[in-house]
Amino acid sequence: MISKIFINKETLHFRAPFKIAYEEVTETEIIIIQLIDSQGNIGLGSASPDTEVTGETLDKVSQILNEKLTNNFFANNFNSWYEYHKKIQHVFAGFPSAQAAIEEAYLNLWSQLHKIPLSCFFGGYRKSCNTMVTIGIQPLKQTLQEVKKRLSEDFQVIKLKCGLNIEDDLKKIQQVLKILPSNVKLALDANQGYSLSGAKKMVKELKETSIAFFEQPVKAKNWEELKILHQESPIPIIADESVITFEDAFTLLSQNYVSGVNIKLMKCGGPINFIKIFRLTKKLGKKIMIGCMYESNISITMGVNLALGLHIDYIDLDSGHLDFYDDPTQGGAEIKNGKVILGLPLKKINKLN
Repeated sequence: MISKIFINKETLHFRAPFKIAYEEVTETEIIIIQLIDSQGNIGLGSASPDTEVTGETLDKVSQILNEKLTNNFFANNFNSWYEYHKKIQHVFAGFPSAQAAIEEAYLNLWSQLHKIPLSCFFGGYRKSCNTMVTIGIQPLKQTLQEVKKRLSEDFQVIKLKCGLNIEDDLKKIQQVLKILPSNVKLALDANQGYSLSGAKKMVKELKETSIAFFEQPVKAKNWEELKILHQESPIPIIADESVITFEDAFTLLSQNYVSGVNIKLMKCGGPINFIKIFRLTKKLGKKIMIGCMYESNISITMGVNLALGLHIDYIDLDSGHLDFYDDPTQGGAEIKNGKVILGLPLKKINKLN
């Protein structure tokens, strides 16, 4: 069935430097997988490992993919998609971005062969949906300029990165709130930047505002601090770096540590695991967001398929072509008037082998 497999490292360059609480980046490295069948059909997947979040490194992900992702890996009935999901989870345990990339490539190829759009396979909930757009940490003047730019592009949710300095952050947030129309929501993401006392101060100062949610205000391992803040805060508290696995999500949600979770394919190990966490979250009456790392258009497109297939509460899929000027694909996810849609079929361009 699978005649060729290509595994390539790629460097993608940001359109502008992007700064969050613990880093500033101008480029990122990813891995792209191509599964090619005997008829020449191509399934694309991509891995964007984040050492800070999952402990993976690009070199280790590349090594295990080259060692274990062989033609023989796909020797079983290619239609047995759940069996392949279990096999991917087992063979590549501990490497969630590798798991996600393989499952993306497999499902993209499976979708082509069966002529079933993945958004329909996942549930077919809608044809388009709003996505938030994230604004990195910048001086106040530049922040306000970018907010105005994104408003002119019809984004309905602005997510503001914060977490370095409470007083500066509060001043910036208040100024942004002043220029937001009533139909536009503001969300905050501290990327673990605050202490518990600092996070409490932020919540206290902003309790009379209309902040949509406050994402990962404290360190990822400080679950008890998340719970304390969640129980005191009128603003919904969303876990991101704290939640990697299904087991993390189950504990954080079922024991009421947080209001909801931000699940990313590169953290959870692929779209099928995402769906498992989605169902858990909905069952417990909590909020779920689909987010992204610094990801290529390939994995962003898979995220959009999930966002269109399922009733996900918050969509944060603003990487890919929006972040990078040299993404090596065409088609797939598109953002128009603040909404994500699926455009032409996803395909590689000459930058890939």
